[in-house]
Amino acid sequence: MNEYYVHRAKEQNEDLQTDRLRNDLKVSLTDKEYSSLKLLAYKAGFKSAGELLSSFVGDLTDWHTNGSDESDLATEWYERAFGMSEYYTNFIHYLYNNDYTLEDIADIHEDEDYFEDVYERYIDENKGKTNQIKEECMNIMKELIEKGEEL
Repeated sequence: MNEYYVHRAKEQNEDLQTDRLRNDLKVSLTDKEYSSLKLLAYKAGFKSAGELLSSFVGDLTDWHTNGSDESDLATEWYERAFGMSEYYTNFIHYLYNNDYTLEDIADIHEDEDYFEDVYERYIDENKGKTNQIKEECMNIMKELIEKGEEL
């Protein structure tokens, strides 16, 4: 068997040990959206709408899939709906992707030199794209600090 698939299967099995309800994940739906989502879930054989969403997340993140091309189709949907990420960046994505903790973010927000360094790296990493301006980045950090939750 291909070494890549052996490694991926091992990673997925280890990751299954971390499967749990995520407290920061809340979905706001209208009554009609919720009812329709439940109907779709039950039609597909799921026990709840949450199971359907969890299954879709597997395809969307390409971590596990529900068939041969479902991940490709989920990626295609994401790119059609949110494909501007090719041209536009979000500072919060940069912070999360570079493993900044809430404590780091508070330090960056308080220390102007530290912020300038982080902001410069954000701009450098996203050359040729439309990046958020410094004031937007400061406001994002302020909101995250006030919320008091890790990314």
